[in-house]
Amino acid sequence: MNNGQKIKYMELCLAVAREEVEYAELYKEKEPDYDEDFDAWCVYTRSHRNPNKALITDNLRNVARTAFILAKEINVSGFFRE
Repeated sequence: MNNGQKIKYMELCLAVAREEVEYAELYKEKEPDYDEDFDAWCVYTRSHRNPNKALITDNLRNVARTAFILAKEINVSGFFRE
């Protein structure tokens, strides 16, 4: 994988994490209260998937790991004059 592909990979991982965070916020906002309306809560939880925290954390870890590797590999000394 070249440097451009690694940067694109990090962008895609961040996009997946952002979309999952947005879905989790929407899910929590629209979820009926368990104590007030149990039947509506059951229908809602059966018809909607649960937000996946592992998806968010794993993608953020992948970004951090790839960024660290890329920062060590990248050589920009030819791009700048000293």
